[in-house]
Amino acid sequence: MSFRSFEDSAQDVPTEDILEHFGSDPTPVRRRQQLKYKNGECFVPVETIVDNYPKQRSFHHYCNAGPLLHEAEAANSAVLSFDAYAEEDGLDEEIHRIRIFKINYHLNDDTITVNEPFVDNTGYLHGRIFRRQKVPAHNRIGKPYVHWSDLNVGTDINLFQTIYRITSCDTFTRSFLEEHGTKVNEDEELPEDPWLVRRRGAPRTAPKLPDQREFINRPPMLVYRCCWLDHMNDFHGCRMKRIFKMYVYCSDHTVALIEETKEFEGQLFLKRIALPFPVQPDMVKRDYRWWDIRPGVWVDVFCRPMFVFECANDETKSFTRQQFGETDFANYSSQILEEGPPTTQFFNSPSILKFRCTMVDAPSVLYGLHFLLYYDVNRRIVNINEEGRKTWTDGRVFLKDVDASTFSENQFAPGRILQFFKWRFNLVQSSGETGKYLRWKQTPIHK
Repeated sequence: MSFRSFEDSAQDVPTEDILEHFGSDPTPVRRRQQLKYKNGECFVPVETIVDNYPKQRSFHHYCNAGPLLHEAEAANSAVLSFDAYAEEDGLDEEIHRIRIFKINYHLNDDTITVNEPFVDNTGYLHGRIFRRQKVPAHNRIGKPYVHWSDLNVGTDINLFQTIYRITSCDTFTRSFLEEHGTKVNEDEELPEDPWLVRRRGAPRTAPKLPDQREFINRPPMLVYRCCWLDHMNDFHGCRMKRIFKMYVYCSDHTVALIEETKEFEGQLFLKRIALPFPVQPDMVKRDYRWWDIRPGVWVDVFCRPMFVFECANDETKSFTRQQFGETDFANYSSQILEEGPPTTQFFNSPSILKFRCTMVDAPSVLYGLHFLLYYDVNRRIVNINEEGRKTWTDGRVFLKDVDASTFSENQFAPGRILQFFKWRFNLVQSSGETGKYLRWKQTPIHK
């Protein structure tokens, strides 16, 4: 506290209004335990009662808000709180989204804060939308910004081009508005989000695996035949070829093996279990999936390389022919078993084959254009887009979701001409991943 002379503090002499509200001695006067030096002499400074009263200018600052200082501070820090919601279009045209918000109006600086409370399973990043900003009024004639008098229950308010429907307010907000001449409407119920309602009504299904794929006409179980050269048996001095029937369960990707070798028929070789997939030490470990196993591939059964050479029933054979064409290796040579599995093979074939093609006998408007053809192996549909300005980039859609069930996978290769409706396309080039897969299929074991 600075020490002022009586002449300096004459302007701060309490007025009659101050004395009426605070009395003659609002706070007890305490002597300072600090000495003052002046002209080389030390003495205790004398304090006057004037120093313990609020200044006229500071008291005048709060007179408009309330008669007492603490009431004025409470009024300045007050916040008007409203509950509101906003509607927006969802992904589905028939279902729109409803988002719940909290609108706070700060009386001391006429700013607005909007927050979105957390709601489970909505898919939105909840939290603060904006904080303590003066919002320009939609109709700026007469007032440039949104005022607390513009907020009322049961009305719409435009905040930064978003329409909020105010449904309710707290007790303080209602009493404040009514004291200032605003008739507050009755509270409304917050509507429920239609998307969440539909989501709760949807049937609960087991979560799919990260790499789960949908195939048409897929049987619940696939049955194959495979063989293995056993060089560690106790009954023969040479390597013995053992034949097994392999049961692949599509629901949980497990495998069981029943032996069919002569004199060992019907014996359980491997109970139903998930087979570890052989990977490099620095790669992520995983198990075999049912689509990794088909005729023509090698399967590692706990360090035993087994070659799958044919389908064991008609259902498996028809499904394999539908997906991969003719894949029967029953007439394999013994040299294949002696050489063992190749260094690289495509266990998991690409789900989409991608080609660059041109139109045969194209009309003048399409002459010289290149197209990108996508063949979905699982769904057996074809999509064709015009090529963009850069090679292998998509342009406008030309044909979408064309049924290709009459085509087999082997028909999609560079140099082939395929017809869809009245247009014929010449497959000129394949993408990098598709080319690797097609070259692997052209190896002698797969011809």
